[in-house]
Amino acid sequence: MTSLRPKATFGSILKYKHEICSMPTTKFPAVAAALCTILAAGSLSAKAPIFMPIKVDGPVHAPEKGSFWYGPFAEGSAVFDLNGDGWLDITCGRNWYEGPNWVKHTDYRENSKTFGEFQDNNGEVAYDVDRDGDTDLIGSGWMGNGIFWYENPGRPLEPGEQWVTHKIHDTEWTEGFMVADVDSDGDRDIILNHWDPKEGQFCTWLELQPGPVYIPHHLGTAGDMHGVGLGDVNGDGRNDLVTREGWYEAPADPHSDKWAFHADWNIEEHASIPILVMDVDQDGLNDLIYGNAHGYGLFWMQQANNGGKRRFTRHVIDEDNGQYHTFALVDLNGDGVDDLVTGKRLRGHNGEDQSAFDPLFLFWFDIQKGAFIRHPIVYNHLAHYPGAEERNPVPQMAIGIGMNINVADVNKDGRMDIVVGGKSGLYILENRGFPPTQPMVKR
Repeated sequence: MTSLRPKATFGSILKYKHEICSMPTTKFPAVAAALCTILAAGSLSAKAPIFMPIKVDGPVHAPEKGSFWYGPFAEGSAVFDLNGDGWLDITCGRNWYEGPNWVKHTDYRENSKTFGEFQDNNGEVAYDVDRDGDTDLIGSGWMGNGIFWYENPGRPLEPGEQWVTHKIHDTEWTEGFMVADVDSDGDRDIILNHWDPKEGQFCTWLELQPGPVYIPHHLGTAGDMHGVGLGDVNGDGRNDLVTREGWYEAPADPHSDKWAFHADWNIEEHASIPILVMDVDQDGLNDLIYGNAHGYGLFWMQQANNGGKRRFTRHVIDEDNGQYHTFALVDLNGDGVDDLVTGKRLRGHNGEDQSAFDPLFLFWFDIQKGAFIRHPIVYNHLAHYPGAEERNPVPQMAIGIGMNINVADVNKDGRMDIVVGGKSGLYILENRGFPPTQPMVKR
């Protein structure tokens, strides 16, 4: 799937901007117009913040003990004020890190058990499930059965005490989930993601009701596989459920009416979690953005609607990098349009995926009416190459994303930072602002 053709960089094209944009209209007019559009978009996206990586925690590289720089370590993380002191904290697997100095507190909850180079943690989402004013945590795992919420006691734990674990739903092969307001009633529900179809399992959303209690809604078996999203596909104001094989149309009453399935596309790749639903080209119709979570490629699907007949055309954003497993949307450059934050998951299948030994990366893309202008945050060639350990020493600051990406102002400086937990460790990408940046102030 990868292309080995040499590519012109944006910088090399920019050198010839004047010559390209002043081409005679009779000489390659379409090419000149297209390149000028790209260059114009690039000039609009020149404002890019600088990010400084901070390693909070990571696995100890001790192969003789079965621990490596690439795991085991939790791949899910969440950012919220856990202890109510006014500073954001970070949870990552069995541990939490107290802001602003990231003091580590171990084994505050159950699960996230270790299996080889993995910890069984397929994402974490902070949410006040029981509405008592203290933020709780929702999590799941691949190796174990179930999705759970962990109850914040609202006070410091006693020695040996843990947060109370509540099982929400039996579910297997659960590689990720989403927490979102499916039925637009003001609270956040859960959407399950399964790796592949399994007898007795469905495309399912779990409705949060007071109690708290979660009511399962099984929509069907079509599309019940890796890759799920939520958004208004048809413009009727309701949230539809998106899968690799099509979408379930939300009915007037999403709790009791049937969700009709529309096979309007078929994504062959193991799609990202989430598949994003947004108007990429700003034509009034929502499109899709998805990554190949276990192979090469990042794509968007452009929606067209001719008299009610929908058609989705796939466009390549990036075909030369792999394992785009998850996304976050946030306006990083202050232009009023959400940008796409994503990166490479490290060794999602013990190194057996395509691109597993390619460089690690974390990118953000400036979305400009269908153009995606890529900005590297980190790009690291120090991936693990078996048998070459002497020539490739153990890397530090090798940042691979895990199962979810957090964006929050963790240090109260007014800028949005990025927090990722992956198999190589827990990292903060501290937003230092737009260049020229100011000297560091020791805290």
